[in-house]
Amino acid sequence: MDNTTIRLLDRIDMNTADLKEAPAVTRLHPNGHGPLSEQPLSATDREIIAHLQEDGRRPFVAIARELDISERTVRNRVHQLLEQNVIQIVALTDPASLGYQAGALVGITLDLSSPVSDVAESLIGLADVDYVVTTTGRFSLFVEIICSDMARMQYVLNHEVAVLKGVKGIEVFPYYSVFYQRAQFFGRAPAAQSQGVLSKEMDDVDRKIVHELSFDGRAPLKNIANALDISESQVRGRLNALLESGLLNIMAITSPMNLENRALAWVAVTVRPGVRVKDVADRLRGFEKVSYITICAGRFDLFVEVVCESRIALFDLIDDKLRMVEGIERIESFPYIDLLYKRLGPGRS
Repeated sequence: MDNTTIRLLDRIDMNTADLKEAPAVTRLHPNGHGPLSEQPLSATDREIIAHLQEDGRRPFVAIARELDISERTVRNRVHQLLEQNVIQIVALTDPASLGYQAGALVGITLDLSSPVSDVAESLIGLADVDYVVTTTGRFSLFVEIICSDMARMQYVLNHEVAVLKGVKGIEVFPYYSVFYQRAQFFGRAPAAQSQGVLSKEMDDVDRKIVHELSFDGRAPLKNIANALDISESQVRGRLNALLESGLLNIMAITSPMNLENRALAWVAVTVRPGVRVKDVADRLRGFEKVSYITICAGRFDLFVEVVCESRIALFDLIDDKLRMVEGIERIESFPYIDLLYKRLGPGRS
C-alpha cells in the first residue's frame, strides 16, 4: 500500500469519526408514525382514497355527492384511515424543498444470520430511511435514504446500515435528483403526466408554504397565512401556481401494497453513451405506470419505479415499452416481494 493510499484512508477514518455526532433529521408525521399500514380496504374506502389521490384538498361534500353517500360517512372514513395510518394527506414535492439535500438508493446483500424481514424492519426504523423493498436478483433489499446533507448520509451508511446484523454488503446509488414522482395508485382514470411532481427550484416563500402543508395537506390557508405573516390571497395564489407548475401535488398517499392487484418493480436503467440522461428520464415519465424516477450515480444512470396490475402486465411494460425507449442501452428489473413505506415529512435539525 503506497503513502497516498494510507493518507487517503487516514482522512476517511478521521472524517468518519467526526461524523459520529451528526444529528438525525427529525421527521414530523402529522397523522401517524412508522410505515404506512397495509390492510384490506372496502370498495368505498378505495373510492374515497381515489378522490383524495386526485386532490387531497377536495371537499368531503364533493366526494360524498360523487359517491352518493353522506358527507358524514366520508368524513368518518377519512378520519379512520388517517388514524390507522393507512393514508396520510401530504404535500408531495422535491425532497430538497423539505430541507433534504442528500438522497440515495442503496442495494443491500445479506448473509444468512438474520431473516430478510427482520433486516427490513430494522432498516425502516432508522430515522433517515423512508422506503425499504424486499426484492430478488443481485440485491436482497433496496433502501431509500434521504438526509439533510452528505455528511449525515455517510454517517448513516457507515454506522447505521452497514453494521446491521444480516447485512453482508451495500452498493450506494447517490441521487443527483428525484426527477419525477407520482404516488397516485388509486386514480379513477389514468393519471396525466402533468399530475406528477418534477424537481425544480422554488423561492423561499413557496418553500415555507410547502413546509406548512407537509404537516397537514388539508390545513386551512388562513392558518398558513397567519403562520407566514402574509395574506391568505397570497397563499392561495402561490399554492395554485405551485400545483399548476408541477412543483407540488397535495394528495393522499398510501402503500401501493394496498392495491388489490399489483406488481411493482424497480427498473435500473443504463443510458446509451452520447444520450442525455435527462432526455431519457423525460421520455420515461410519460408512461402511465411509472411512479418514480431518480437520476443517480453508480453503475446505473436511472432508477424507475413502476406499478402494474399484474406480473404479466409488468413484464409487458418492461419488454414492449421500456426496452424500446430511445437512448436506453440496458435495463435490469427488481420485482418487489414486500415494501415498507414511511412518508417523508419536513425536516428539522
